[in-house]
Amino acid sequence: MKKAFFFLIVIFLINIISLYYGWYIDYSWSDQVLHFSGGFFVAMFFSAYLKDHLPADSKLKNTLIILGVVSFIGVTWEFAEYIANVVLSPIIYNQFAVKTYFMGDLNDTVSDLLMDIIGAGVFSFVLHSLGRRKTHQV
Repeated sequence: MKKAFFFLIVIFLINIISLYYGWYIDYSWSDQVLHFSGGFFVAMFFSAYLKDHLPADSKLKNTLIILGVVSFIGVTWEFAEYIANVVLSPIIYNQFAVKTYFMGDLNDTVSDLLMDIIGAGVFSFVLHSLGRRKTHQV
């Protein structure tokens, strides 16, 4: 769980740096990489966090629960991007004369959510294919 939390902090810091330097504009693939990684490590975190509450004999049920948690976190993140875009962008422009954007269009939002889910799915596949479901030593 500590590894997952560490990587989630690293992803968040890279996100802030990407916003500052405009990497999302220069490197359009960076947003997809961060969302995939975020989905992967959020799944890792919650798989370890919920290990005592997930039934050991149901890989499908566990996968669906983790995918649901990751989807919820992803949708919450997209709402946060929208609120930041509506609230913070005008303040930053008025105070510093810097144009900012925190989210793209609908295609970007759907792509972000899809990458979150694919990242979680890859984690679940790796977890179950390696047979590490009972120990959750990720």
